[in-house]
Amino acid sequence: MERVSVIMPCYNDGQYIEEAILSVKQQTYTDIELIVVDDGSDDEETIKILDRLEDEVILLRTKHLRPAGARNYGISHASGKYIMPVDSDDRIDKTYIEKAVKIIQTDEKIGVVYCEADLFGEKKGKWDLPKYSFDKMLLDNIVFVTALFYKEDWEKVGGFNTHMLAGMEDYDFWLAILALGKEIYQIPEILFHYRIKPVSRTTGFQADYIQMQDTYRKIYDNHKEFYGRNAERYAKILRDALIEQIAIRMKYEKIFENIKKYYHWPVIGKIVKKIVN
Repeated sequence: MERVSVIMPCYNDGQYIEEAILSVKQQTYTDIELIVVDDGSDDEETIKILDRLEDEVILLRTKHLRPAGARNYGISHASGKYIMPVDSDDRIDKTYIEKAVKIIQTDEKIGVVYCEADLFGEKKGKWDLPKYSFDKMLLDNIVFVTALFYKEDWEKVGGFNTHMLAGMEDYDFWLAILALGKEIYQIPEILFHYRIKPVSRTTGFQADYIQMQDTYRKIYDNHKEFYGRNAERYAKILRDALIEQIAIRMKYEKIFENIKKYYHWPVIGKIVKKIVN
């Protein structure tokens, strides 16, 4: 049995981390080491909880390396052949690691295994991510960071990019793995549970489209050779996405034109505000 190293960065997540750790300890796969990276937590309750857990997990301490840097630091100390990052506020199903290892061992071309997911916390229900496809990955990230991959592949690509200050370092990392010629496999089963908080790094990122543009441009620049090898395919995907967005815009313009026939503008303004919020 090959060892799996679970890497769990934590920054002031004391109220959630015990739940996350329990989900790892309950795994049906038995050869697991759990590495918790305290990335400079300054919340007193979090510090107390981590100090108490020091005998139960491998606890490393860093100073504000941010998620990508904390993951890299944890992975650099990992002894497992396989790596699975799990954030300190999320949970994994008890069979996730066992099923992921079984898949990755069936085909040497597979470099990443992930699954379907649901949401809990501020929002509940299935996470509406599309089924995996290489074409979709060329355009946007559809693979969350809590996936299984080889430590040696992490070494080959230089780890998670610590210069992605706005986030999306997982997308940058998956593209680097794909550029190695590896494939990504999605288990068609909900085995990952993603916590939605009132405010997070993701919500802030999505609210700033200028920052989003800069980040996606940086990702493209980081992987120019990869995109160059897939240039024709990428161009067709971009064209399809553009046409889809034009169609969506025309649909909503038509809806608002119909609304204008029956309502006054103050009412329309309230409807628009409700939709946006």
